[in-house]
Amino acid sequence: MFEWVKGNAQVEVVTLNENNITLNQNASSHFLDSHYVMVGFSSSSIVGIKPVTKRDLDLNAYPKENLHKISVGKGYAKINNKALCDLIATKVGGALTGQKLVATFDAKENVLTFDLSAFKEKGGLL
Repeated sequence: MFEWVKGNAQVEVVTLNENNITLNQNASSHFLDSHYVMVGFSSSSIVGIKPVTKRDLDLNAYPKENLHKISVGKGYAKINNKALCDLIATKVGGALTGQKLVATFDAKENVLTFDLSAFKEKGGLL
């Protein structure tokens, strides 16, 4: 019997850098209609990135101070926010230097999530 190896063609990846969070093509596909996102942290080290649509903005569905600009390019998306990256670096206890984490999209909650505890376990880092 074979044990099949997971491919990486469909993996959603978040890359954490000193000044930005970059989403690969698979992860960025959930943000094509968004110019803003909300970023949140759970008590269990899970980070969530929620797309904010133009309709959400028109309805003032979320406080403006909770919105982060996202730039969607061809094959990637970036959230450029040094303060946010500094907060993540503080939470993981180290510098952000291009670490890659596997992310998953929760369609029910409409949130892309990744686990910062992978920094300690090293298993979730690519």
